[in-house]
Amino acid sequence: MSPVGLRLRFVIPLGCLLLTYGGIHAYLVAKSQRALIRSEATLSTVRLANTVRRSTRHAMLQSRREDVHQMIEEIGDQEGIEHVRIFNKEGVIMYSADKAEINRVVDRKAEACYQCHEAEEPLTKLETSKRARIFPKEDGHNTLAAIEVIYNEPACWNAACHVHSEKQNLLGVVDVGVSMEHSDLRMAETTRKAVLFGLASSIMICGLVGWFIHRLVNRPVQRLLDGTKKIADGDLDCVIPVTSRDELGHLAKSFNSMTEDLKKAQAELHNWTQKLEEEVENKTRDLRLAQAQVVRSEKLSSLGLLAAGVAHELNSPLTGILTFAHLLAKKLPENSREKEDIEVILNETNRCAVIIRQLLDFSREGSTEKKQRDLHTVIEQSISLVENQALFHDIQIQREFAPDLPWIPMDAGQMEQVFLNLLVNAGEAMPDGGTLEITTCLATNSVAVNSSGPPSDDREELKIVFRDTGIGIPADTINKIFDPFFTSKDVGQGTGLGLAVSYGIIERHGGTIGVDSAEGKGTTFTIILPVNSEATEPNEER
Repeated sequence: MSPVGLRLRFVIPLGCLLLTYGGIHAYLVAKSQRALIRSEATLSTVRLANTVRRSTRHAMLQSRREDVHQMIEEIGDQEGIEHVRIFNKEGVIMYSADKAEINRVVDRKAEACYQCHEAEEPLTKLETSKRARIFPKEDGHNTLAAIEVIYNEPACWNAACHVHSEKQNLLGVVDVGVSMEHSDLRMAETTRKAVLFGLASSIMICGLVGWFIHRLVNRPVQRLLDGTKKIADGDLDCVIPVTSRDELGHLAKSFNSMTEDLKKAQAELHNWTQKLEEEVENKTRDLRLAQAQVVRSEKLSSLGLLAAGVAHELNSPLTGILTFAHLLAKKLPENSREKEDIEVILNETNRCAVIIRQLLDFSREGSTEKKQRDLHTVIEQSISLVENQALFHDIQIQREFAPDLPWIPMDAGQMEQVFLNLLVNAGEAMPDGGTLEITTCLATNSVAVNSSGPPSDDREELKIVFRDTGIGIPADTINKIFDPFFTSKDVGQGTGLGLAVSYGIIERHGGTIGVDSAEGKGTTFTIILPVNSEATEPNEER
């Protein structure tokens, strides 16, 4: 509905009601004015008739007819007086301003007589309201006539002029007629003014009501319509000004509140969309990492089988070489050249034995004996083995251990080997000294019952972080550090199995190990271990 239509729907019925009211009001005012004017005219005419009776009474008592005629003529000559006459009881006109009427008999059924003679017996007393009558004239105007009864008073029957019987009640009637032309004009003018006033007031009231409706209804409604269109176009910053405390003001407040809620909902939806995109991105990254770990696990499994076979094949001949080399060394004299050559053979053979032992560890043929252990105790034991070495003289080891960590099932020897590998790598990454920060804390991770269902349980995990300020790992090699036989050290300085073995140990404990590094800014290794591990020993196929 348009605002114009809304205004018309208010103004048109109101105008009809006002016009109806104005018409009824004008009619009632005109009727009231007509009654008032007629009442005043009647009272004046009755008083005039009474004045004529009193004025002529003295002359009649003295039988001065000429004086009576003269007085009646003078009164009849006044403006607005139609007739003045006196007729006796029998209806004969005795005196009149119009001499042609004298001695004429008045019809008792005429307008001057019917009030008294409408009953079977003539009335001797007549109320003032019934003394006047209005009748039309030939010229179209009305005439108001009033009568005044002349009663037979003692002065009348005792007068010397003539004798009236004492038993006679009425002697005659004074009849005065006044023109109603001026009164009719006044009544017409009053009626016309009342109608014009009613019409003008109705139009003015309709205009004022239309203006108020436009100001108090149309403008707020138009603002609401404009706001609705803006919101439909996507502009949620639209605010409708609240200019009143009525229903439209409350509606504007509700509209603004609705707009604000829509804006918040849109912002929340946008945030949820961003969070969903971030979550999808994170899950995709986790999926890629998981896929990479699966590939890495498969590759390590294949390499483990190969390493186990190579270790078995090389273990027996190396044992023979080492045994016979010891026997030869005992037989050769000290400080002989042959003795030195045998010592070289022994050292290299022992080095091969160490490599074979690491291959066996990598192939996971060693057993894992898990017991409830204190993580901090194992870390402190590992630190105590290296902190007094020359490698760590210029390195400050900082401990930030969370208190009251729960004990977890672990193989203390294998976990100590993991921590030693990380400590040694950190020391070698800081040849000029630096800081090694070791942090532990309790974390919570949501796990799902199956891959398709939502997370149904929260698993407590221990988080161990080794953060050094060393030289860092180049970006092109960071993804290879857990691969077996990969090393960035010089030939003969490392076998490339330390981190690969550590990766396998952490995996057998049901945990994960990750690395984050920036070249020249240091390296951070993060280990996650479950508090209640359900991991089992890998089978031979793996």
